[in-house]
Amino acid sequence: MESLLREFRRGNIADKDRTHEALAIRTHLGDVSASWDHALPPFPPCPWKRRTLSWENSKGIRDSYIERLISDVMAEYDGPRRLIVNPATVFGRHARELSYLLPTFEVLGTDINPVWNLLYGLVSHRKYAGLKNYRFVREDIFHPNMEREPAVVTFFGACGSLTDGCMDYALALNTPFIICRSCCHENIADNTVMVRRPGLLNFLWSMKNGTMGVFMKLRPSFSFSGPYLKDSYPRSKGARRLMDADTTLSLAQSAVDSDICRSLIDLDRCMYLQDHGYDVLYREEVFFAYKREEAVMR
Repeated sequence: MESLLREFRRGNIADKDRTHEALAIRTHLGDVSASWDHALPPFPPCPWKRRTLSWENSKGIRDSYIERLISDVMAEYDGPRRLIVNPATVFGRHARELSYLLPTFEVLGTDINPVWNLLYGLVSHRKYAGLKNYRFVREDIFHPNMEREPAVVTFFGACGSLTDGCMDYALALNTPFIICRSCCHENIADNTVMVRRPGLLNFLWSMKNGTMGVFMKLRPSFSFSGPYLKDSYPRSKGARRLMDADTTLSLAQSAVDSDICRSLIDLDRCMYLQDHGYDVLYREEVFFAYKREEAVMR
């Protein structure tokens, strides 16, 4: 983290062809990636140039990888918990697929709006006909039901601070596994401001965040970060020794165009999970965290 922070503070981010950022990530996160490769199945390669629309759209490849990873881990898991919770499930597509792959587990999808889950249920009725171990509950991740005992809490791109809400939910339930993918790093702490840079991705994301900012002004009660405002960041003890809330917000505002900024935000989350008794493997926005005392890793 300290090495990547130096790169950020020197302005060595968002270079046009991404070669400097790619080298910095390989240099400073090489050991982190190697730990993932040593312990888990090979990470899915992506043929697309990073920080492009094609690369963003390819995140479905990583989501399929996460589904298979959860399926493999739960097939070996012999603990008493038989529940998988997918907050911020939106359509419920991944939760349904996990239900299909793991028929001996109950899979619960939660979200604040049931419409998208209902629509996808109609569209995918033939594929998931007879699926009895999936159900949807309307629920705000910032005010969740705390009486469950999941074996896994998972999410597939919880936007901005929703990632932090989902992680805290898993921590509060003492969940053995947290296997997930973060996204929309620019939206932590209700932030919609972006550093404007050339490129289609920056332009489209600026339009998205600008629209969200207007909506939030028209409806002051609307928030996609719940209790996770600016002073909630950085999250971990280690990161707080290296940077403050203003630095974290600056990282978020450049995150659309910078792997370094996204990585720093996620490394803070990794260290936060470690602060709470988890061992963590991390690679390109994907987290695999497990409770140390459970000795659940093979």
